[in-house]
Amino acid sequence: FLLTLFFVRNVPGFPFRDPVVFLDKTCINQESPVHVRQGVEKLAAFLRNSSEMVALYTDVYLLKLWTVYEVAAFLALGHPIKRMKVLPTMQAMIFFLAVSVF
Repeated sequence: FLLTLFFVRNVPGFPFRDPVVFLDKTCINQESPVHVRQGVEKLAAFLRNSSEMVALYTDVYLLKLWTVYEVAAFLALGHPIKRMKVLPTMQAMIFFLAVSVF
């Protein structure tokens, strides 16, 4: 699954050449508060070009200011709430396990 997620867009003839997934935890440098701030400042650009948002929810998700900002920005940019999916992390783990088995 992860190989497909990260490398399928490099396959000749595949219709999507641009990244189709933005994982904030991996796409925003987490090494220092300065790097996190710089990444968060650019979130709106990614969200503006997104058609959907999937949030993997944990009990600390809404305790982090930048994740609250991410949700608010997605909705403030005019995306309908039906284009936002919130999944508990356990449900996401079950999904990824099922996909990796098949």
